[in-house]
Parts: sequence; C-alpha cells; structure tokens
Amino acid sequence: MLGIDFTDTYCQISWLFNKKARFGRGFVNAATGGVAREPVTFSRDNGGEEYDIPVALFKGKGAPAWTAGQAAVDAAQEEDGTLVDHLLEKARRDEAVVIEGEEYRAGSLLALFLRRCLSMLEPAIAPEQIAAAAVTAPVMDYETEQALTRAFARLGTGAQQVVCESHAESFYSYMLMQDAEQRRAGMLLCEYGGGGELTFSTLLYNRRTSPVVYWAETEVKEIPPAVTGPARDRAFAAAAQEVLLKHEASAVYLTGEGFAGGWLRDAAAFLCRGRRVFMGENLFSKGAAYSALLHADRPSGIPDSIFLSRDALRSNIGIEVLMREQTGYHVLLDAGTKWYNAEVEEDFILESGEEFTLLRTPVTGGDPQQLAVRLDGLPERPDRTTRLRVVLTMPAPDRLHIQITDMGFGEIFPADGGIWDQDFQV
Repeated sequence: MLGIDFTDTYCQISWLFNKKARFGRGFVNAATGGVAREPVTFSRDNGGEEYDIPVALFKGKGAPAWTAGQAAVDAAQEEDGTLVDHLLEKARRDEAVVIEGEEYRAGSLLALFLRRCLSMLEPAIAPEQIAAAAVTAPVMDYETEQALTRAFARLGTGAQQVVCESHAESFYSYMLMQDAEQRRAGMLLCEYGGGGELTFSTLLYNRRTSPVVYWAETEVKEIPPAVTGPARDRAFAAAAQEVLLKHEASAVYLTGEGFAGGWLRDAAAFLCRGRRVFMGENLFSKGAAYSALLHADRPSGIPDSIFLSRDALRSNIGIEVLMREQTGYHVLLDAGTKWYNAEVEEDFILESGEEFTLLRTPVTGGDPQQLAVRLDGLPERPDRTTRLRVVLTMPAPDRLHIQITDMGFGEIFPADGGIWDQDFQV
C-alpha cells in the first residue's frame, strides 16, 4: 500500500505491507521483518529523516538519460543541461517542455519522475508489489487529480486502485488508524511553513449519522519569520488557544519547517494539557498509505465513516420511489462525492402530473430540503405512462444541475423530445 505526498517542489513516499497475518492492530512489515503500526517512509539518507525528494528532472546537454530528485538538483549545479521543475503545475496545464529543440509533454515527464521515484524504493518494494496507491497534495482539484491519475497509469505497476486526495483527507485517514482516544474530541492539525503562514485544520465529526461523517474546518493565520524565540512561542500559543476555544481537540499534530529550531516551550506546555501532541514531517505520506489500505482492504475494527473534503457534496441527494407497491428512498448522489466526479443517470416512471421532488439531506446537521423539479409542457398522459431520464451533475461545488429527458412510454406514447434543465444550490 503506497502513499505519495506530492507538492510542486517535493514529494515523500511511505508504504505499508498489507499481509493477511495481522497481530493486534499492527501490520506485518516485510521491510523490517517485524510488526509496524505505521507505514515506513523512504529517506534519502538510508534510515534517517531526509524524507523530501525534490520534484525535478535533469537532462544533461546531448545526453540521452534523465536524473531525478536530489541527483537532478545536484547535477544541475555541476553540469551543462536543463533542469525541469514544478512538474505538477506544468502537467496540470498540459504544458510542452522544449529541450534542445525536442518537445516533451509535461504529463510524460511527471510520469518519468514518478517512475524514477519508485525505483528508489527497490529492493524494499518492487513496482509489481504495489496493490493500491494514494497520492495526496495540499489541495486536490480536478486538474491535479487528472494529471496525477494519468501519470500513474503510465507506470505499469500492479496497483488496482489509485486514489487522489487532499492533505486534509490524508490526515483523516491517519487519524482513523490511531487509538480511538485520539478521536474522542476533535483533532487539530497545525501546519507552519517557512514563509510564516500558519494553518489550523480542526477535524470534526457528526456521530448522529450512519456512517459517521468527518469534515475539516480551517483557519489561516500568520506569524512572520522575523518573529523568533519567545515572541514566536507566545504568538503561536495565543493563536492555538483562540482556535481551541472554538473546537476542543484531544490530539494535536504539528508539522512544517516553521516548527524547527526548538522554540516551542509555553505553547507546548499549553497544548499538552489534557491532549496528546505529536510532531512530524511525514504525516501526509503516511496518511496516504493508510488511505490506500482503507480503500483497497479496510481492516476490521475500523468504523465506517465518510470524509467531506472541500470539494465534496455535503448532502445526500435522493428521491422517493415506489417499488413493489412499497415507498422507499433511493439515493442518487452520496454525500462525500467530489463535485467534479458527480454524475448519475437513471430512468424513472413519473407517477403523475408535471413535477417530482428530490430530497437533499445534509449530513453535517440541518433539516432536509425538498427540491421541486418542474416539467412545464410535458405531454398529458395517463398516470405512470411517462418514462423520464434523469441526469444529475455538479458544475460547481455548491451547484446541482438536473437534466430531464422525456422518453415516452414505448410505442403507446412516443417521446416528444422534451428536455428540461434546472439548477439548485446545495
């Protein structure tokens, strides 16, 4: 089970061997021969903590071969040639990269970089051993997902499933695999970059739903790099206290180069009061490895749940239907579906009239809402003699588009070509 944390400047890779023989809540780790409760993360310094692999390729002038990662950065300083960086952003825009008069598609170069990264994992992992993979990025949108999915498809690994997700989703997967006590209250993630941006993401949940629904609420603050030592400590403690007054947390995770330097003192003492506090730089790649496991072979004992990402539908969309003379609720779109992946097409027989109703049920709390769909101008026919083709899509994160086509009722009541379109805020 492979987890890749991919940004535009670096990537990290963690993996978990998912043997069927499990001991307690651990997993057999073929790399160590023992039991590991957490994934292993690749390090450039053979077992140290140099987790970051620079996202870069280098091609020497007139040379046929490419180097990748830190080797590419080093070669660019010593040799004549071309360094290609920001590969993910270039692939998102489907750019062409011209080197010595030859054109390369950025998507192909992204796939080449990933292939070279996987070769760094050998002999611990061979590509054909990868059963599932999850790729995580700070923000996962449609263009990023498409670029990464296409690149991974070119690698020829054994992965039957490739998942693309945001850092928030990877944090959620990581937390699901920890002790239940850490999920007792909310969970707080603090990311502090070297540029001074401080992001607090509180992982919240609604236990009244089945399955349990999780989502993240994010606040962005700033502590400039010029603020150092005790002043930075006090500023961070004040910012964290403000966030925790809104949402309590039973576990706090700190990550980012801004936390380096050993300046956390008062803030650490405050955070540790009644909470468990962790610090690390490979949280997201580990979380992604857990995501791959949860999607491909969910361990027993891990409760069913849904995470609502920033781009996810936060309601169930369904319709009441009559089946075998019994009224039931039929879900068309599930909460948690990302808006750019939301598409469903189904046929229904209209009971009567020129209208039917969808039901929107929020899973984060709130009352259900009826969405009345009008079919003005529908031909008059006896009850239950009009078949409708209903297509639901989401052109934006908060907008539901419904297209209805009159399919008639066979040769008895031919279709008249009527099409209706309607949009709703969701």
